[in-house]
Amino acid sequence: MKIIGKIMAFAVVAAMSVTAWGQSGHDLQDDELHGAVKRVDAVMYEAQYDAEDNLTNGDQLEHLVTEYNVKGQRRQQLYLSVAEDIIFRTRYKHDGFGLTTLEHIVDNRENVIGRTYYIYDADHTLTETYVEDAERQIECRMLLKHDAQGRISQRSYNDHVNDVFKREVYVYNPDGTINKAVVYDRTKQKVQEKRWEYDTLGYATSYTLYDYTEEEPELFITLYEREYDAHGNWVKCTEYELLGDRKLPTYTTVRTIEYF
Repeated sequence: MKIIGKIMAFAVVAAMSVTAWGQSGHDLQDDELHGAVKRVDAVMYEAQYDAEDNLTNGDQLEHLVTEYNVKGQRRQQLYLSVAEDIIFRTRYKHDGFGLTTLEHIVDNRENVIGRTYYIYDADHTLTETYVEDAERQIECRMLLKHDAQGRISQRSYNDHVNDVFKREVYVYNPDGTINKAVVYDRTKQKVQEKRWEYDTLGYATSYTLYDYTEEEPELFITLYEREYDAHGNWVKCTEYELLGDRKLPTYTTVRTIEYF
């Protein structure tokens, strides 16, 4: 039961997580992939320098395989252990417009241990997601508001009794990328501010977090270096933590992308 609890906690975080990009219910778009992608095999490693000061992969930390159909819809995601055993998988359902409507989270014995539902308005705009546990009890909700251009302007994170515990409000650059997100807590106090910069392909090159939760505000900066394939999809991304003028590698993710 402890293992299942950890899996569900991870699944809830994954379902409620936020990147610098939108969420629409269109899978390839939400996953920032280009072209007729069939399969993405992503492995994350610790990033470190060897004795000759060359950047190398350390211990494997995560392994995620995502499979798509010819319509660009996610078929399933597999969360694998270091030994390549399936820890759990997520299976997807879609409606007639191609929008994601339901995720089933199942363990390695195909038992359903959680569900994520996607709710849309009459214009097929995503307005809400909510997560249920194995007993069909709601764990959390995320409510979305949009601006006149149809972009997400606010995400509200609600607990199991539907009380808001966090809000994120977004400001966009002229090219449509997110400039910043301001985070407020239950008391509507500003607790964080997030800012991004991007490369010419629209992927983040830096992420800056201003944290106001402590008495002394803190600043965290993450840098990203990417390598791309011929389709404009990144196949390697190394993250660095910026400490003063020191750039320390933290993680490297390698993606093998298969196309139809």
